[in-house]
Amino acid sequence: MQTGDIITLSNGQRATVVTADTDKFKNIIIVELEDHDVRVVDRETLTLAPAKYHDNFGSHSKIW
Repeated sequence: MQTGDIITLSNGQRATVVTADTDKFKNIIIVELEDHDVRVVDRETLTLAPAKYHDNFGSHSKIW
């Protein structure tokens, strides 16, 4: 996977790869979801990692 690739997660949701650098992150991929949330995904299972809700959740602009 490379930056900009669109992948389908285990829940069927599509996401754009922000970084999949194995030198920095061996077991995860950083993705941007269709609603522009930036999240962590397990590299092997393509499952979203749990995220704690906060006031700015989902309110930022596109990161790239």
